[in-house]
Amino acid sequence: MKYFVCFLALVFLFNCAPKEEDVIVTVDGSKLTMDEFEQYVPDVDYSQIGEDRIRAFLDDWVQQEILYLQAKKLGVDKEDSVKFVLDQYTKNFLAMELVRREFGATTVTEKEIRDYFEQHKEEFLYAVKLGQIVLPTRELAMRTSEEIKAGADFFKLARERSLARYEDPENPRIITEFLPRGVIADFAIEEMIFEMKTGEISEAIPYVQGTYLIVKLIDKRKIKAQAELTDEVKGQIYNYLLASKYQGFLTEYVDSLKETYKITTDLTPLKE
Repeated sequence: MKYFVCFLALVFLFNCAPKEEDVIVTVDGSKLTMDEFEQYVPDVDYSQIGEDRIRAFLDDWVQQEILYLQAKKLGVDKEDSVKFVLDQYTKNFLAMELVRREFGATTVTEKEIRDYFEQHKEEFLYAVKLGQIVLPTRELAMRTSEEIKAGADFFKLARERSLARYEDPENPRIITEFLPRGVIADFAIEEMIFEMKTGEISEAIPYVQGTYLIVKLIDKRKIKAQAELTDEVKGQIYNYLLASKYQGFLTEYVDSLKETYKITTDLTPLKE
């Protein structure tokens, strides 16, 4: 969203106030202008979306603005806990916006996609059957992994602890069907799984939405005589390679900035 700030000292030089004809809706002096509205719904032909949808959007804006103004009136934004969260949101947003700009137009070429596919072509001929334990925290995942290494039964722990058991206790889905490359979606995890040997059990792996995954390779079966680079697989490889480039860029970029900023660490307050 673009915010238009008027500096009182320059009010006679720069007229920042929106023209009355540009104001779509007001709430106690808060105004939604045409320019701001177009930031919410860019590149839209308003004649095509209908007045009902536009009014629904404006109703949502009015509701949010009323709640925002009431929170300000009650001084919610002055509370220390709220100020802390707002500061964190601001920091996170600005950091991500900086990285987005610096990462810029980085892309993945067709050659890079084909090179990756050729390097992993053999994997696309196979499918794997897995035992899986999905765990809610790193601590529980690490403890479960250590117990398995010490001889605990993988499938017993899966039935007792895997999050999947909550969906259907009678069928907790601790064993998958045969999964070909491209189905698991996270290519980094897939690469690791397809390099495993039958019977091998993985370490705890960071998974979706903060969960952790431990897998056991039960079986590997050849399902194709020839691997094919489909458009779907191309898209998945593109996303994976772009994410890999992003992580590499982020590490190098932050390392370069560390030379500019003084960093000190003192753990003493944690020990008091």
